[in-house]
Amino acid sequence: MSAGLLIPILALLIPIVAIVTREMRKWQRLDVEAAKRDVDVRRHVRALEQIEKRVGDIEAYVTSPEFQLNRELGRLADQP
Repeated sequence: MSAGLLIPILALLIPIVAIVTREMRKWQRLDVEAAKRDVDVRRHVRALEQIEKRVGDIEAYVTSPEFQLNRELGRLADQP
């Protein structure tokens, strides 16, 4: 390849490389944003699962005979 042809090819490659690099950075930024959203969604799902477990525990206690007995004893203790 002659030097006369190499210089214009290199001159054309500079903006092409710049454009490709810029687009690669955009895709990387989008990947990072998607990963952050994924982490946020997982955090919210975990929080909801913990709330569901706590509500289930409360429901189990409130419907248990132990709760009814404690309620009756408390009511009797408050009577003069």
